[in-house]
Amino acid sequence: MTQAGVSLVASGQKSKQSRFRVIIQKPANGGLDCPEVLYEEKDCVSPPSNSACPVYRWKTHKWRRCQLVPWSIRQQSMGAQEGCGAGLQTRAVSCRQLDGSVTDIGQCLKFASSMPAINQPCQLPCRDDCQLTNWSKFSPCTADCVGVRTRRRALVGKSKKRDKCKNSQMYPLSETQYCPCNKYNAQPVGNWSDCILPDGRLESALGMRVQGDGRECGQGYRYQAMACYDQDNRLVETSRCNSHGYIEEACIIPCPSDCKLSEWSNWSRCSKSCGSGVKVRSKWLREKPYNGGRPCPKLDHINQVYEVVPCVSDCSQYVWVAEPWSMWKVSNVDLKENCGEGVQTRKVRCMLNTVDGPTDAVEDYLCDPEEMPAGTRESRLPCPEDCVLSDWSPWTPCELPCSGRGDRQRTAYALRLPKEGRECPKSMETEPCLLNKNCYHYSYNITDWSTCQLSANAVCGIGLKTRMLDCVRSDGKSVDLKFCEELGLERRWQMNASCTVECPVNCQLSEWSAWTECSQTCGLEGEDK
Repeated sequence: MTQAGVSLVASGQKSKQSRFRVIIQKPANGGLDCPEVLYEEKDCVSPPSNSACPVYRWKTHKWRRCQLVPWSIRQQSMGAQEGCGAGLQTRAVSCRQLDGSVTDIGQCLKFASSMPAINQPCQLPCRDDCQLTNWSKFSPCTADCVGVRTRRRALVGKSKKRDKCKNSQMYPLSETQYCPCNKYNAQPVGNWSDCILPDGRLESALGMRVQGDGRECGQGYRYQAMACYDQDNRLVETSRCNSHGYIEEACIIPCPSDCKLSEWSNWSRCSKSCGSGVKVRSKWLREKPYNGGRPCPKLDHINQVYEVVPCVSDCSQYVWVAEPWSMWKVSNVDLKENCGEGVQTRKVRCMLNTVDGPTDAVEDYLCDPEEMPAGTRESRLPCPEDCVLSDWSPWTPCELPCSGRGDRQRTAYALRLPKEGRECPKSMETEPCLLNKNCYHYSYNITDWSTCQLSANAVCGIGLKTRMLDCVRSDGKSVDLKFCEELGLERRWQMNASCTVECPVNCQLSEWSAWTECSQTCGLEGEDK
């Protein structure tokens, strides 16, 4: 722009109108999130052509001399001032009507383009700086849209002799550009239309709007109006820009895709090998829903959904199996008699118990460690004249309830009588019955409810939850149900109940409000598609 240049704008200066919508229902239980766009703006389409806007333009005046910025301000401290360097220059700006008369600046602020700058940085050359004249005006063009135009400047004074000033890359002395081609200029007006499918259905800002029974997604086209301006930025017929009045481009209405989960995993092993525990299975997220597809059930922090149900393991399904004792390994030998103190060993394994008896060996942790038979024993290998007793029988049961006053016994019997003059050791042992040591009370324990079990392929709605009974010893250990059943304890609990899995709630929005009035009621003709 020249120093006294003029900035013109079209009488159809664009203005805005807006609309909004509000959130009625926030999403819950994994429902679709609310969109981010709750407020929209668009360029106004104009009323009829006879309501032309008044034409106002900005007029810029010559830049004033470059004024140095005080050194103390630049450095934020007191100090000597320089006579060259960075400065600031200003100019006056006024508002003019079409006939050139001055008018109130508020009219240009309302109807003209943005206000031109009224100040700019400048540079006062220092003693060692290269000094050049101002740029000349561009040379005239022979015709619009043809050829190039040039402007020039020259070095001044001592700068002509300095080598650095002769560097044409840093201090070019001429500038060339193509001649302007601004007879007519086509510009888009307003927003793009919605994506329109070939048979007339369209995707609106609120979701799919369908007419008929055809497809709801796929490739379509969207349209935008075009306006034609002359070199003074005034509106003219669109035919002068070789335009049909609109442009079109292909668009895609994406098809909805439902949440996709994996198949259920296999159930885990029951968490307890004896009594009540839980077992778990899971699905994991394969693909999130998009474009309005069915939502996912509520997922955890690693995008999985679980089902947890109670389970009761038969306490006799895993049993310890002991092999026969090894031969005695005598550690203190009576050489004459080949008898004395010694050790026996045997293998003890945890095995799966079936109707046909123990079969396969399993991990030891599946069997009750408290009931594991000994793998070694120290004893005396009897000499020929010694009494030989059988192994001890099991302990007799303690009488219930455990009061601390009863006893229990175990016995052995003589396999071989001793030599005359010798006696057999005691063949009976007695010990007191003590609560939670060798005497126990038993009670039923009810497990927690399972997660709500739904029918196949359902993600929400009515289902069934279950729980189970467990027999618990007074020391807190789960034992086989038979211990509680033999006591005839009361079983008064409901084991099944209906339940509900809340369905995902999608975000619900209000309809868009009506568009606000245009801040400007004159300008381009057009139609909102």
